[in-house]
Amino acid sequence: MNLQQLRDYIRVQLDMDEEELPDALLNSYLDEGFTRTIAMEPRWPFYETRWMVAKIDGANIALPTDCDPAGIMSLQDAVSGARLMQLGNEQAEDSFPGVPVSPGPCYYSIFGREIVLWPAMQDGLGAHDYHLRGYRYSKAWIPNGPTAEPDCDPRLHQLLAHYAIALAYAQQEDEVLEDVYMKRWQASYIAAHSAVCQPRHHRPLIFNGGVPGMSTGNSVAWSNPPVAP
Repeated sequence: MNLQQLRDYIRVQLDMDEEELPDALLNSYLDEGFTRTIAMEPRWPFYETRWMVAKIDGANIALPTDCDPAGIMSLQDAVSGARLMQLGNEQAEDSFPGVPVSPGPCYYSIFGREIVLWPAMQDGLGAHDYHLRGYRYSKAWIPNGPTAEPDCDPRLHQLLAHYAIALAYAQQEDEVLEDVYMKRWQASYIAAHSAVCQPRHHRPLIFNGGVPGMSTGNSVAWSNPPVAP
């Protein structure tokens, strides 16, 4: 559903016209509903993103503007393929007192929207590329006009209408119908979240199994893991 379709649906449900419920007010309701819905889950699959970032002499790696620092999953050397391990800044500072090393770092930390590599790389090596994988921020969609669609999975669109209707009833001081539509938003969220975020693979639970198809030693496979009494 695009913005205009959401507006039309809400006004039909409320039996209101544009004069009674202006676009500006309705947009604010939809924006609040979108913000709250997205905030309920920090790692929506539809926000998964890959970036190419570079380390240059004398500077840390600047995070892409749409990258959520809390959603960073991995940083990988684009040349060697080595995956760096994330550390806390204090731990990294205590472990690596600032002596540059070569050929390259094995760890990284996040500070001030920058990726700091540890141990520090020697200057004079030129730009070095890394693959960054994680989750991006949601995009503002309402300013794009009536044909704009919410920046989320289509299964979440209907939730925004329920939330906006609840706020409209709250403005009318109708606490009963406000509660009805807010509970509808909550119930719809639970169902949609389960569908959107369900695992994208189904495999037996394997302990010490390594990569499927590769033998890494003795492993234990339970197709039906035991359940405590």
